[in-house]
Amino acid sequence: MSLQQRLKEFWRQFKATPADSLTHMQDHRPIWLVMVGGALFLILSAIFYFQLFLAMDPCELCVYIRFSQCCIVLAGLIILIDPRNHILKFLGLLLAWYAVIQGWMWSVELMKIHDAAHMVVDETMDFFAAAGDAAGSACSTDPRFPLNLPLDEWLPFEFAPTGGCGEDDWTLLGMNMAHYCIIAYTVFMVCLAPLTFGWVRSLKKLLPLKK
Repeated sequence: MSLQQRLKEFWRQFKATPADSLTHMQDHRPIWLVMVGGALFLILSAIFYFQLFLAMDPCELCVYIRFSQCCIVLAGLIILIDPRNHILKFLGLLLAWYAVIQGWMWSVELMKIHDAAHMVVDETMDFFAAAGDAAGSACSTDPRFPLNLPLDEWLPFEFAPTGGCGEDDWTLLGMNMAHYCIIAYTVFMVCLAPLTFGWVRSLKKLLPLKK
């Protein structure tokens, strides 16, 4: 059966029994591989495109966001060990939800700082340009990761902040890096919610039926 036929068959079954399809989907590895791949794409894009190719130094919030994406990868790998193991599924989903919510909040915070730093007071004045490094000074070069993990000492290239928050001028289609991070985390949430529903629904099968 070709990929196109598989997709058509999947869509036909999903339309017929969406709840059963979600329960079945979260019990198998492909959907969790997609989650891991999506988070890896974001991490590698930040390192190879923004940090190395565009020479944009990561700020404190940037390394926190990067940390949350690593947590999503780890959560997916935990589930991939055995997607039908409920303990592993619980631990993986718990870590994944923590990562996407925390990553979304850090992205919103970065967006606010970026917008404030680039606020145009009048047509001839750029607030960030006028304030110099003051806008970026809200960020620290001494990060505090959850559980006091010294990631900036273990992996300084990836997790040591060397730039100021909101200093970058990179945009694509009118949106900056923080905007795209918010979109990415929103997509993760939208996809994770039905998969979590499917897993919770699968737990009901373990409960004894009432007579």
